[in-house]
Amino acid sequence: MRATFAAVLLLSFAISANSEEPKENAHVTELLKQLGPNAKKPASEVFKNVQLMKDMPADRLLRIMDIGYRQSLGVSCDYCHVEDRWEADEKRPKRAAREMIQMVKMINDHLGKLTEIDTQDAAVNCTTCHRGYVKPALQMR
Repeated sequence: MRATFAAVLLLSFAISANSEEPKENAHVTELLKQLGPNAKKPASEVFKNVQLMKDMPADRLLRIMDIGYRQSLGVSCDYCHVEDRWEADEKRPKRAAREMIQMVKMINDHLGKLTEIDTQDAAVNCTTCHRGYVKPALQMR
């Protein structure tokens, strides 16, 4: 449940971070059409090798991958995935993304426990650090 909440937060913040409506990747748009009645099934029932966000609806997972991750890092799908073998884990960025998802969840869980700040809407996501680049921002400009 918390993983789903964190993923939804990630998507909503990624969307709100852009001043204009995010542009969906054409490949993702096609995949969303192909899902048909499977769109609302858990991602782990529709896609192979889903290790995190297993219970999330398949269409929401695709949108998070597209808007939340692809746009937050300024990359294309094949940065993390092997085209036509989306389930493959051989690319380091895909494995790193899983670690980052867990880190973001830990940070957001901890933010919710802080007592000296207003934690009602406190959350981090990929865009918090990456801001459209693979390498996270290390300094203010």
